Amino acid sequence: VVADEVRSLAMRAAEAAKNTADLLEGTVTKVKEGSGLVEKTAEAFSRMADSTVKVKELVAEIAAASNEQAQGVEQINKAVDEMNNVTQQVAANAEESASASEELNAQSAQLKVAVGELAALAGGGKNGLNAPGYNQGLLLPPPGSAKVRQAPKDAPQAGLVASNRRKTVNPEQIIPLEGEDRAFKDF
Repeated sequence: VVADEVRSLAMRAAEAAKNTADLLEGTVTKVKEGSGLVEKTAEAFSRMADSTVKVKELVAEIAAASNEQAQGVEQINKAVDEMNNVTQQVAANAEESASASEELNAQSAQLKVAVGELAALAGGGKNGLNAPGYNQGLLLPPPGSAKVRQAPKDAPQAGLVASNRRKTVNPEQIIPLEGEDRAFKDF
């Protein structure tokens, strides 16, 4: 009986040893497979790290380009503001030039009238009262102007001199040489 039991125990021990050997063999195989997976995972992480570095570099380049674009847009905005200011200055200068031109036209017309009157007076008074611009004591403005100026008080009035009598007119009565020049105070 003991021999049967020893034989049975030896068979079970052999079978257990065989099972243990199989388990060890399976574990070694699984450890090798696990080691291969760890290596593949390490390679994948390495590639991801490289990709992350590249992405970081690309993001830095994009940030630098965006910064440059922002600076460019800011410069464009400044240039547009300067152009706007220059345009406003040009418009203001154009208005001033137009106003000065109108004033010069008015003064030119007044000077033309005064020269005509002076020429008439220099010619011995001939047609002195009928000189251009004389009309009932008013110095007529240039065409299109709304201003009408009064002639000096001491200037002769049209129609006050008898046709058969010639009245001598002093040039200072028309163009005062001293004191306030009322006829040309805008010059």
